[in-house]
Amino acid sequence: MELVGVENHNINSLKNPQDRLWRNIVVNTKEVSSREKKRVRDDMRIVYGVHGTQFGRCLVGVCQEGICYMSFFLSDVKTHIGKFKKIWQNPENRRDDEKTFKELKGIFFSNKKQKPEILLLGTRFQNRVWKKLLEVKEGEVLSYSDLAELIGEPRAVRAVSNAVANNPVAYLVPCHRVLGKTGDLHGYRWGLDIKKAILEYEGVNLGSN
Repeated sequence: MELVGVENHNINSLKNPQDRLWRNIVVNTKEVSSREKKRVRDDMRIVYGVHGTQFGRCLVGVCQEGICYMSFFLSDVKTHIGKFKKIWQNPENRRDDEKTFKELKGIFFSNKKQKPEILLLGTRFQNRVWKKLLEVKEGEVLSYSDLAELIGEPRAVRAVSNAVANNPVAYLVPCHRVLGKTGDLHGYRWGLDIKKAILEYEGVNLGSN
């Protein structure tokens, strides 16, 4: 995997990833039905930006309540921004890399402790899954069936898998820590190479994966 360097900023290497406190995230939630989600997104005003990270380029969207969107990509920037705009269609949304860098600075680019704020916009079930994921510590992994057990829905493995796949805030809501039942990487919305890089960065031994 070819890592993309930071655009217009220098990464400060983190001496000890365990010192980072972004696990203590301030979580805001909005419960909406799948049918209502597009309307709610269209009403939200988003500031977005693109930044290089140790895992590839990152597109982050910030609303009044905090970070509401984060994704990684290795493809063309314009193509990825185009995909983002199909999801977030408010014409008042604007790009401001300086502002979004301030949101990411304490996550990727500094040893200083920070408690980022995020907004999780999803159904009640999705929010339950995503909030439970926030309890999975760095360096730990679990399976989809484990996650279903943790939310008290052991038979809802497929629904849990779908919720994980639709996580809107990559990395901060650590869907990358969910593996297949046999320990394989399984799927990842932003690419298995990126998932592997994040897990190895967090100290997970992936063996032959």
